[in-house]
Amino acid sequence: MAAIVVAAPVVAWGLQQYIGGLFVMTGLVVAVPLMFWREPKGFGRACATVGLLLLGWGVLAVLAGMFLFWPSAMLLLFAVFADPLRRRPVVVKVMAGGGVVVTAMGLVGCVIFAWQSYVGPALAEPHTYRAETSPGWFMPLGDARTSPDSFRSNLGDAQERLEPLGATFVTGSSSDEGSYLEVRFREGLSGTERTALREEIARLPGIVNVELCSVSDCG
Repeated sequence: MAAIVVAAPVVAWGLQQYIGGLFVMTGLVVAVPLMFWREPKGFGRACATVGLLLLGWGVLAVLAGMFLFWPSAMLLLFAVFADPLRRRPVVVKVMAGGGVVVTAMGLVGCVIFAWQSYVGPALAEPHTYRAETSPGWFMPLGDARTSPDSFRSNLGDAQERLEPLGATFVTGSSSDEGSYLEVRFREGLSGTERTALREEIARLPGIVNVELCSVSDCG
C-alpha cells in the first residue's frame, strides 16, 4: 500500500506529460502484488518481480522519468520480507523501518516539488506584465519578415521608455499563438506605480492588450 501511495503523485504528475500513458501503466504494475495479498508465497514473488522490473524499467526509461518509481520499487522489495507468522522479527523490523523512511522521503519530496512548481508560483504575487502585440512586431531575429535592427530597435525603445517607471527587464516573443511583449518590474512597486507602468506599456505602438502574467507562466 505504501508503494501505491508513493506512486500516486508520480502518476498524477505524469498525466500532464505527453507520455502520460506510460506513467499510468507503470502505476498499475505497482499495484499487481495486491492481487496476491492472501497468498504469502505468491505475494513475496510478486513484490520481488515487480520491484526488480521497476528498477530495470527506471534505468531503461530514465529519460522518460520512470526512475521516479524507484521509491515504490524499493518498498516492494522491502515487502518481500513480510512475515505474518513473526518468524524473523528482527528482519521484519529493519525492513519496516526502511519502508517508513523511504515512504516519508518520497512523500516529502512530492510535497516540496508540488510547492515549488505549483502552489508557490500560484500564491506568489505577479511581477511581470504581458502585452499582446500586433502581428510581426516581435519577430525572432533572422525572420524574413523583419530585420535584426528593427527587432532591437523596438525592444530598445520599449526598455528606454519603461525603465523610469520601474521596469527591470523587457523582452519579446512570437509564436503561432501570437506575439507578446513581457515587462518585468520591481516587486516593491506600489499600486499607483504599477498602474502608471501598465498605462505606459499600453501607449507603446502596436500594443493590443496588457495583463499581469502569473509567476508560473512568466517566472
